Amino acid sequence: MGGLSPACSGRRHPLQLFATAPAGEALPAIVTDPSTTKIIKTGESTYWLSHSCPGSDIISTKKQVIRESAKNANFPGFRKGQIPPWAMPKMSTFAIQESITSSLNDLLKGHDLVAKDGKVEVIEDVQEIGKSWKEGEDVHFTAEFETE
Repeated sequence: MGGLSPACSGRRHPLQLFATAPAGEALPAIVTDPSTTKIIKTGESTYWLSHSCPGSDIISTKKQVIRESAKNANFPGFRKGQIPPWAMPKMSTFAIQESITSSLNDLLKGHDLVAKDGKVEVIEDVQEIGKSWKEGEDVHFTAEFETE
């Protein structure tokens, strides 16, 4: 999937979902559920956002990732095209990352915002979220970005 490349640095505590919103001008909500999305302009060209990726989107992305990965899968001890159970958490993490990227693309397009150099920093550690994610759960995340 193209578009933004979230920098998943995890520079803050990985369990700190829904970090406290900074002071600033809130942009009007344009998504179907404004209670799960907040975009706040924190400076002249800097923004902070809080959003949720629906679990159903993550599940469909995970199915697509598994289907595409199985085409090239060749693990010792497993039939060609079979994904071993120990690789499934990585598939979930990748699906979460792709869902976050897709959500960010949609949000920014909806607000006519363009991230500087296409970079949005996801504050949470997506690897940690992937390890604890349960099938069907929504994933809440916060991010910061600058506009051009």
